[in-house]
Amino acid sequence: MFIRLPMIAGLMLAASSVTAAAQSVSAAVPDTIVLALQDMGYKAQLDVDSEGDPKIMSATQGVNFTIFFYGCEDDGTRCEDIILTAGFEMDKAPTMEAMNSWNATKLTGAAFVDDDGDPNIEHFVAGVKDMSRDSFERLVFRWDQAIEEFTDFIGW
Repeated sequence: MFIRLPMIAGLMLAASSVTAAAQSVSAAVPDTIVLALQDMGYKAQLDVDSEGDPKIMSATQGVNFTIFFYGCEDDGTRCEDIILTAGFEMDKAPTMEAMNSWNATKLTGAAFVDDDGDPNIEHFVAGVKDMSRDSFERLVFRWDQAIEEFTDFIGW
């Protein structure tokens, strides 16, 4: 049987593309983020938000957090960006001065007080397209650190 070299090269390229896709995460394919989180030992449950866009519910250090997807098509597909967010119900929220101090000194996790007076932290990530697993793991590591520091900061 005669097989042309370009055909073999094409099959090899297709196989390497599948492997590369399995080793990257993309907001356009939320399952890649779910699998990456699960591979890192986090729980991760895919759902949809009130707008019909994907969201992932997870937790770290006893704190629930959600990953919301942005820049999605009208049907909730082909998303481009994500935001990791966590909120904390507290009897007394930190002052605006304290929250501003957090924001002025921290790279990961913007802090704010919501309409109910509860502290929140969020981290927006633009352009999550074919992000390497290593880069995604670094992102989650930094988020995990921010959660730990923020809970200490607000006394939660």
